Amino acid sequence: MRWQITLKWLTLPLILLPLTNAAVAQSANESVASADVTIHYNDPRDPWEGFNRSMWDFNYNYLDKYIYRPVAHGYNDYTPNSVRTGIENFIRNLDEPSSLVNNTLQGKWKWAANAGGRFTINSTVGLLGIIDVASMMGMPRKQDDFSEVLGYYGVPDGPYFMAPFLGPYVTREIASDWVDGLYFPLSELTMLQSAIKWGFKSLNARSAAIDQERLVDNALDPYTFVKDAYFQHMDYKVYDGQVPLHQDDDELIDEYMQELD
Repeated sequence: MRWQITLKWLTLPLILLPLTNAAVAQSANESVASADVTIHYNDPRDPWEGFNRSMWDFNYNYLDKYIYRPVAHGYNDYTPNSVRTGIENFIRNLDEPSSLVNNTLQGKWKWAANAGGRFTINSTVGLLGIIDVASMMGMPRKQDDFSEVLGYYGVPDGPYFMAPFLGPYVTREIASDWVDGLYFPLSELTMLQSAIKWGFKSLNARSAAIDQERLVDNALDPYTFVKDAYFQHMDYKVYDGQVPLHQDDDELIDEYMQELD
């Protein structure tokens, strides 16, 4: 079920957003016509770029500007932090059982046990997850979805897709995210309950991304900026933050540093 993620063009981890000019330049070919410079994008990860850019303009320049952003700022400004935290804890606690299964499928026994323990403790002592008691006991939240399981076993991201209203995806997510909804308690939610969960999770995520708005607004090409950050975000999740640095990346960084010199 796809009730769990939305508005992702602004909800990527802050640590993944800053990109070097070299990384952006890697995905662009420049051609000069007369006195003007025209940039032609030829990114094999983004075969539907024309459609995706149109959806980006619709999502970011209209929906986010006139609906999502004002609502998120109002929610952040007028809702007590304790209330926002309690709502987010409750919603994310519902994802712990599917995370238990997904970590088990990857052979990550420690994290599987951690997810099961978190769900048990927070659902009881933590008042149905409203209070994250497990984190206080040294059990950090780490939630894996089924798309990460496929990535762990070598299934590629697939083409990039900017969905109207929802934001960025890779096709591996589109093909697999429904699996997470098969596990208790997500499988027991009605359509209305799932919609309410989706709405509050999106609102909390969008509110948390307020400090990142300036990064996207000031990017030379916000679309490419977010796309590259999203692919980094996918790698970050699959590799649990330990993304291997390829030789090509080393060469690009060296070239970039030489240009700075």
